[in-house]
Amino acid sequence: MLEAGRAAYGLVALVAPQRVAALVLGRPAGEAATRVARLLGARHLAQGVAVLATGSAPAHRVGGGVDALHAASMVPWAALTRTDRRYYVTSGVAAATLALLEWQASRRV
Repeated sequence: MLEAGRAAYGLVALVAPQRVAALVLGRPAGEAATRVARLLGARHLAQGVAVLATGSAPAHRVGGGVDALHAASMVPWAALTRTDRRYYVTSGVAAATLALLEWQASRRV
C-alpha cells in the first residue's frame, strides 16, 4: 500500500508539478519549486515501482535510505529560500516520515 501510494503521488507530481507545489504553498508555485516537485515526483514514482517490483526487505531499507537523504537535502533548500520554504519543509518532513515507514516495512517482510 505504501509503495502504491508513493507511485501514485510521484506520477501526479511528475505530470502536474506546479499544482502539487501550489497545493503545499497555498499560492502559485515558483519555477524552482515546480522543478523540484517534478524531479521528486520522478524519484517517488521510480522508487515506488522498484520497491513494488521486488517487495524485499533490502529494497525497503534502500528506499528508506533514499528517503532519509531526500529529507536531509531539503534542509539547505529551506534555509536558502523564503518564498518556497514551506514546500521544502513539507517535502522534508514527508520524506522523513516515509523513511521511517520504509524501515518498518522492511521489518515486516
